[in-house]
Amino acid sequence: MVGPVDAVTLCGRVRDDLREVEQQIRDNRWLADLEAGALDRKALRGFAGEQLFVIPSDRRSFEALARRRPDEPAHGYLTGMAAGEGVALAALDTLAAAVGLTDTYEPTPGCQAYPSYVARLARDGSPAEVAGAFLVNLEAWGGACARMHAALTRGYGLGDAECAFFAHFSGPTGELERISLAVIDAGLAEGVEPAAIARAARLLQAYELQFWQSLPR
Repeated sequence: MVGPVDAVTLCGRVRDDLREVEQQIRDNRWLADLEAGALDRKALRGFAGEQLFVIPSDRRSFEALARRRPDEPAHGYLTGMAAGEGVALAALDTLAAAVGLTDTYEPTPGCQAYPSYVARLARDGSPAEVAGAFLVNLEAWGGACARMHAALTRGYGLGDAECAFFAHFSGPTGELERISLAVIDAGLAEGVEPAAIARAARLLQAYELQFWQSLPR
């Protein structure tokens, strides 16, 4: 990426570069089997159990970076992301109870690479890298959540209350995209390298794919 670039152009280029990985996320076998009704409650407990480690970790990561960055728009973006994870966690507790998850679940290493990388970004990276990574990842994760919501309410006997976790992540994203782009543009103006933002997005998308490929069945 040579020469000056703005957030919209940068994220467009990164999305183009990651189309193959995004398609692999869409085509993952676990989600396809869920939609076909071929997974049982054990698999659903696995998903909920993994997310009960992912969501609190991501929330702490956003909070930690927000404490270091009181400037706007970074601080508002990060505190908003942390608040969103809090909403998701409350909804996740309802899902976990509905599928019979106990408090003895042990996480899978491949699924936990994603939040581990987010924690590393929060420690070593910039708000622009975080915003770029999550913005590029938004379509893949939101689309997967929309598909899970449809599959679980249609074929697994769960209602909207039990599936609120998925509705939360597959809802309207216009305002999140607006502030994410503002954070990226601010970071670029501060000297954050476009290559660093692209790298963060590439790695986060790869770890998202690893999450789906590693889910217990």
